[in-house]
Amino acid sequence: MDMQGILFIILIVILFILSVIFLPYWLVMRAVPKVIKAFRHNNATSASTARTIEELGLKPKSIFQRMFTRRDYRQNALQFLIRSDVVDITEEGKFFLNEEKLMLSKWRNL
Repeated sequence: MDMQGILFIILIVILFILSVIFLPYWLVMRAVPKVIKAFRHNNATSASTARTIEELGLKPKSIFQRMFTRRDYRQNALQFLIRSDVVDITEEGKFFLNEEKLMLSKWRNL
């Protein structure tokens, strides 16, 4: 195998790694502002005004719907915000945006 063949294989491996690891991460980070906007649009910014996933418009698509549309990364972004403590869940299972914790996060400018 010549040098060009080896470089081509290395390039393919690098592109594969980028598409598997970094592309989904980038798409989730791009969806975070959309999720934050959904919380603010529905005034879900405190425990007393918390909303369900359906009310926020963040309900996962059915399997049938997913077959014919692009992947929706808002669910992944919501999980990211929950793990980051920016979104809290009430005892009733409703969600709200914790603006105080948002101001301490890297998303404070949204």
